[in-house]
Amino acid sequence: MVYNPNKAIHPGYTISKALDREGMTQKSLSERTGLTEKHISQIINGEASITVETALLLENALGGSASFWVNLEKKYQETRARIERISIIKKETEMISKFPYAELAKRGFVEKTTNNYKKVENLWRFFGVNSLSYVQTTETVAYRKKNNLNIKSEVIATWLRCGELESKKNVLPEYSEIKLKESLSQIKLLSVKKPEDFSKEVIKILNQAGVALVYIPHFSGSGVSGAVRWINNNPVIQLSIYNSWADIFWFNLYHELGHLILHGKKEKFIEFDNKELSIVQEKEKEADDFASDKLIPEENYIDFLKKPLTRDGVINFAKSLGVHPGIVAGRLCHDKKVPWNMVSSLRPRLKFA
Repeated sequence: MVYNPNKAIHPGYTISKALDREGMTQKSLSERTGLTEKHISQIINGEASITVETALLLENALGGSASFWVNLEKKYQETRARIERISIIKKETEMISKFPYAELAKRGFVEKTTNNYKKVENLWRFFGVNSLSYVQTTETVAYRKKNNLNIKSEVIATWLRCGELESKKNVLPEYSEIKLKESLSQIKLLSVKKPEDFSKEVIKILNQAGVALVYIPHFSGSGVSGAVRWINNNPVIQLSIYNSWADIFWFNLYHELGHLILHGKKEKFIEFDNKELSIVQEKEKEADDFASDKLIPEENYIDFLKKPLTRDGVINFAKSLGVHPGIVAGRLCHDKKVPWNMVSSLRPRLKFA
């Protein structure tokens, strides 16, 4: 077991004791070392540090190796820093409850512990900070949130950080908007496959365009379903599968793709900044329109609405587009063209591993 003292003793105290033992004054030590009396006084009073040069002078004047004096200084600085760190940790234990620590531990992002001091240190490492006060409560990110929920910014920051860490596990090529646009029609055709298959294939296709896609289940209190942002030189799309219906998944994915293609690196959403609310609403609508049209081209949709709306008609129309019928069903329900219960069987829930 390593002993960590709870009090930092400055090396000047040891020098003072050595002077008493030798019956030497500070003036005498000044004459022996060439250091000024003022400087020696500052060291003894803990106002100045012992440098390597000073340690060499003390080695001859008071005995003990230069390493002894250097290590005294090093130990003092280390102990003082540790005590200050513990003081900060103690204060920040009050902030732990703002973060979903238990769920983070369950997902393997932090160590499971009941020690609050350890929790703070683990959260520091998780976020890559030295104080939880440095965790941004707003993010330069466009994200879709569930209405009428008590959104907790620290929880959103936690969710986003999980996505950032996951996205860094893969080395991506340079982002190509051309490749991304070319892949849009190909990606939606995967919707007819099983979730365990299309969830991986979508990632692979987007990765080839230099886009990262990560699935991070939402945390209670976040209400976030998706986000898009740039990390280093690559865009990262993050989905939570918050609403697990297939049509909502595909709409959210194309909504985030819309932000990326329409708004690029300049896309910005700050949750608590009312000044930007009108801008956010405009961009959200643009991304919504993008998703709607890419999944179901508007021209085709208008023609389809001219016919009687039946369950078989939905299935056949979806088949003609090459997409899952749940996507068409969800669009019709959203537009209030049919009641939810009429097409509920066409809207499967997703469950990703």
